[in-house]
Amino acid sequence: MNPVIFLIILGVIAWLVNCLFGLMQIKDFNKNYMQLRRIGKVAIGRKKGYIQAGTVVLILIDEEGTVICSRKMQGVSVFARVKEFKGLEGMSLSNITKEKLKGFNKLMRIAILDATKIYNTFKGGEDEKSHEEKEIDKQLVV
Repeated sequence: MNPVIFLIILGVIAWLVNCLFGLMQIKDFNKNYMQLRRIGKVAIGRKKGYIQAGTVVLILIDEEGTVICSRKMQGVSVFARVKEFKGLEGMSLSNITKEKLKGFNKLMRIAILDATKIYNTFKGGEDEKSHEEKEIDKQLVV
């Protein structure tokens, strides 16, 4: 067999396997999201990672905005799965600041602050940014 054809076939197989694992990752995320959504509201925050690990957080909150539980998907590859993490329970999502997140890694802090920003935007229903949102934007720029 021609080596060029062999490399093309190998590339196509690798691409298909990557797509399969990507679909499995999306299915895992959707399953976890739906589990939390059945219980209450879910705030989602993310930090894209291109070469470094990407992070997505799912934060379940009650009607007052208090964190009930939280889950994360963090990793570089399609093998990353959603896992529960501790440290936010009992906090008010709208009052989470960078200083309160010292125990988390940089990517987790950015993703949690993104979820907080999105929650505050939708909770307030305002087009213009409030003072708190401007502060969160400043914190996101690390």
